Amino acid sequence: MQFGVTAIAQESDESSYNYSIGMKYLSRFVAYGIDLADDNTAWGINTSLGHSSGFYVDGYYTKPITNQLDLQQWGVDIGYEKEFFSGFNMYMEYSHFEFATDTANILSQFTNSLSVNTEFDLAIFDLGLSYDHYFGEPGASYFGIDISTFYDLGPFYIMPMAQAVFMSQTIENSYLSKGKTKKKNDPIVEVTEVIGLANTMLTLVTICPIIDNVSLSVVPALIFNNQSELSNESTQFVWNAGLRYNLSF
Repeated sequence: MQFGVTAIAQESDESSYNYSIGMKYLSRFVAYGIDLADDNTAWGINTSLGHSSGFYVDGYYTKPITNQLDLQQWGVDIGYEKEFFSGFNMYMEYSHFEFATDTANILSQFTNSLSVNTEFDLAIFDLGLSYDHYFGEPGASYFGIDISTFYDLGPFYIMPMAQAVFMSQTIENSYLSKGKTKKKNDPIVEVTEVIGLANTMLTLVTICPIIDNVSLSVVPALIFNNQSELSNESTQFVWNAGLRYNLSF
């Protein structure tokens, strides 16, 4: 369960393995456009190893740049990606992740999720569909649809993307924007069922190679929030920037 785009993969057809490691700065730690760290900035490190067969494993750690250690998160993904036919890719991913406390944000009560993602190359643009299910009682589900395109502009790789995220989750009111002043240890637990369009996002992924195997990424995003329970702001601007090392062998 990695949050945000960090790189556009450039792999050699002659290589069996691809390894990468990267570090990034996040103006806000968000998932599905939803704030996970009380509007704090954060830094993260992640690493991945993929095989030409389609199997891969990722590991990552994210920590807000504050003294609130309860907001830090780590996780591991195991996945499989396959091109079933020209223009159609699909991957499935199982994730195990943990926050330092289960009262950090609306996702911190979960520890396991399953994701299914598809991508259709429609020549003019790519169409992506995603479904993420978080296991628990009750669980949570997120569905995303996006359109994107890719440009190779000299030394830069640019991918503009528009995305809409729908959600279904029963959330304790203490996590919601209207319940921020309520104490987390209040014995009375009140919940709200949030169903429907969570937000829409406009994102611009920019990758610039610096030296062999090392690239810089800058990813600004404009988020339009559709659920007042999740945010007091109707519009948010967030961004992340990072360095990544890739090695094929």
